[in-house]
Amino acid sequence: MQEHSFHPLDYLSLVKRRRRWLIVPLALCVLGGVILALVLPRVYRSHATIGVSLPRLSPDLLGSATPASREDRIRAISQQLLSRPVLERVAREEGLAEGRPINEVVDEMLQPDRIKVEPTELLKDVVSERPQLDAFALSYGAEAPSLAQRVTARLASVFVEASSRARETRAEDTSAFIGAQLKDSKERLDGLEARLREAKESYMGSLPEQTDANLSMAAGLRQQLESTAIALRGEQDRLTMIERQIDAMRQGAFDIIAPGGASGQARIFQLQQQLAEARGMYTEKHPEIQRLQDEIAQARRDAETAGQQPEEDRLTYLRMDPAYAQLVKDRETARLRIRELQRAESQARAQVALYQGRVESAPKVEQQLASLQREYDLERQQYTALSEKLHAAQLAENLERRQGGEHFRVLQAAYLPDAPESPDIPRLLLIAVGLGLALGAGAVLGREYFDRSVHDVRGLQSEFDVPVLGEISTISPTA
Repeated sequence: MQEHSFHPLDYLSLVKRRRRWLIVPLALCVLGGVILALVLPRVYRSHATIGVSLPRLSPDLLGSATPASREDRIRAISQQLLSRPVLERVAREEGLAEGRPINEVVDEMLQPDRIKVEPTELLKDVVSERPQLDAFALSYGAEAPSLAQRVTARLASVFVEASSRARETRAEDTSAFIGAQLKDSKERLDGLEARLREAKESYMGSLPEQTDANLSMAAGLRQQLESTAIALRGEQDRLTMIERQIDAMRQGAFDIIAPGGASGQARIFQLQQQLAEARGMYTEKHPEIQRLQDEIAQARRDAETAGQQPEEDRLTYLRMDPAYAQLVKDRETARLRIRELQRAESQARAQVALYQGRVESAPKVEQQLASLQREYDLERQQYTALSEKLHAAQLAENLERRQGGEHFRVLQAAYLPDAPESPDIPRLLLIAVGLGLALGAGAVLGREYFDRSVHDVRGLQSEFDVPVLGEISTISPTA
């Protein structure tokens, strides 16, 4: 037997013949849709528009206090609106928690699609058609229109108030926190500064920044040492000469004091000079030359006579000699000067060694102070950065108090909804009709597929492949 096949024209007779299989599911689905439309609770949603006012001060003054993007604002608004403190406050102020635990009411408000925050189109200036400020739609769904309106309005007002207070509190807390950090940094900086000062005082003179001065002082002291050494050698030579003169006078090279007031040898020397001058002017027979020759001879005899006197007498007369006394005085002066120069040389050498030692120890001192200096520099940088942050935080705090920056405000108050958001009755009925038609069509096709009876001539020819000689019409039961 060949499988039964449908012709396109057979669908009309099929629907007519199986109309109960189509009508019953359609009627049941429509009835179910109507029942659901009547039974499902109505949810009304009220909307309020919240705008972000533009700052009244210059953006250069605001700096980083301006929010970055709309997405960040939406995220911040959603987090703040869905926070339990805000919802608990709204529930108490609107009387939603009467006779019920507050946590249960808050949990209901936190259900999906209860509170929505959605961005709206940017409000534009009428003249320039440019965006003027950002706006966001806040909505709340409830079973009663008035409740939805009240809760939405309360959420908007609480959010604006809480947002302003939160921004101000955050600015104050930021200033207080940075101020405390700055105070701690100042104490650490003072401690490090005291330690660094004590360390530098203990190494005073050997600090790295004093190396050039130490080198300059050492060079100057070396020049002074050379000058002192030269002067010392000169004084030593002078002392040697004076001592030789004194020794010569003591050994008889200079005799005792003569009656004329000069030593004998000096008297002879003077007379010889006078004789040489006189010979330049006179002849050998001139009385002046004869007189000088006689005086020289007499002076030599006196010197020989004095040389034969005892040593004590000669020393006594020697001490009376002004030349000898001057030599002794010069010797004492030279010795005193030599001692002063030797002391100055010793001090200069010690000073040179001191400054040279400071120069040599500067790298070690620098290494020992490096860690402390680095710690001090880092703390000072941190103190400077905290000072700048505190200034910025105080500026932001003043801006928040005066609302000089961006702030939220209600642009459009919540309205009373005139139609429920859900259930959507036309859509629900349309779905019910579509579902009923789909189930009825499926039932009709299934029933026809399993029915093997022949209902018309075309079905008979298709089933048995035989010619049909005649057709008897359907006899009505009332005929």
